[in-house]
Amino acid sequence: MDLKSFCQKNKTVIYWTIFVLYGVINLILTLLHEPWRDEIHAWLMAKELSIVDLFIASRFDGHPILWHLLLMPFAKLNFPIITLNLISFIMILISSWLFLFKTKLPLPVKIFALFTIPFTYTFSAISRNYSCIILLLVIIGVFYTKRFEHPILYSILIALLIHTHSLAWGIVAGLTITFHFYEIFQHFYKKQNNTNIKSVIIGLFIIAFNTFLVVFELYGTTNINYECIPSSSIKLISLCILGFLLLLLIYTIFVFKKHYKEFVILAIGLMFQLLIYNFVYSSILFQRYILFFAVMLFYLILIYQYDNFDDIKHFLLCVAFIFITLFFGLRYYFTTAVSDVFHPYSSAQEMANFINNNVPKNTTILVDASIIGQSIIPYLDDGYSLYDIAYKEVVSCANVAYDGSAIASALSDLNSYRGKYLIICNDFYELPNCKFLYHSQSGIVQETFALYFVPE
Repeated sequence: MDLKSFCQKNKTVIYWTIFVLYGVINLILTLLHEPWRDEIHAWLMAKELSIVDLFIASRFDGHPILWHLLLMPFAKLNFPIITLNLISFIMILISSWLFLFKTKLPLPVKIFALFTIPFTYTFSAISRNYSCIILLLVIIGVFYTKRFEHPILYSILIALLIHTHSLAWGIVAGLTITFHFYEIFQHFYKKQNNTNIKSVIIGLFIIAFNTFLVVFELYGTTNINYECIPSSSIKLISLCILGFLLLLLIYTIFVFKKHYKEFVILAIGLMFQLLIYNFVYSSILFQRYILFFAVMLFYLILIYQYDNFDDIKHFLLCVAFIFITLFFGLRYYFTTAVSDVFHPYSSAQEMANFINNNVPKNTTILVDASIIGQSIIPYLDDGYSLYDIAYKEVVSCANVAYDGSAIASALSDLNSYRGKYLIICNDFYELPNCKFLYHSQSGIVQETFALYFVPE
């Protein structure tokens, strides 16, 4: 019996073995990961805010609220902070099951994608709204060939994608243009009768309504920390992606003539990300960087839903995806994932443990930058609270920007803090006249804390 025959005969066992192994590895990575402030901020928003307040606060956060709504039931019921990790893990686990069992990509490509980018660690252990993007992309990819039969359900999936992250909006535009606008144009202008045209139009209105809703939700963001000057690495990535799209366009024209719609989806999805990085914010977090590869993989899922996976033309694209991922992505991936196993991602839990064991209970602790110091909150015992000296408010969920001048002003006179404990985040300031108590280790995201006591 040759290898191919063996795999066909034992397909179910092989697939479930891969899936279980994948789940175990990712569960370990998830449990070892300590959330940092961006992860914890979403959890605190879901815990402390009402849905109306959440909608308002999203202007500072800069993200739609779908992710926060998913966290809200667990956060408001005071589930432990590990729940945050497990929610994203479960979402990616569902995504991986659909990807492995329901897509038509070759098994070697599935294994590569599952155990590297984007399914392992980045979106399963690091708990952010990116996991929603991956889940919806896989569901849409599996559902793609049925969109003509169920246009309203297809439109709802696209509308949900709008509420995940601004970086997903290019994909939304591509999917909408190549289906809703195309079908409406064909029906009314080309006179090609579509029996489901009413459902297509309703679906377009669903997408349009949710687009306006998100624009209204996020318009005029109050977060002043976005950088708008592209870094050299972003310029390099932009050039590489533009070159990749040009080559793929040529390949599509001459080889994949019938897959021009899928190419349009890919091109708009990637180009919109580049637009965001070059003109809105240029700080490209690792999770955002991996979305480039997620969009490329989504393109492969779409074209493979149509054709036999033995087609050499498509297999060459899979090889290209693997090569590009190896060349651009895996160095960052392995560096971060391996470091997270052996080093703290943040050091908030370490500082909270010191406070719980050494600072008197029912104490209000001052903090110089609540947007960073909020990472400590989920790990503190009952009775402790944080007070932001720059914004002069109790910290429960820090929907404020880091304000260096306000912090400097607040620290210029320590007389009002006599007898108080004070946390300095990331060592922005030295307090030579105060009693130094503890300094946390440096985390992967360089989120560190120093605890002082201001003498009477």
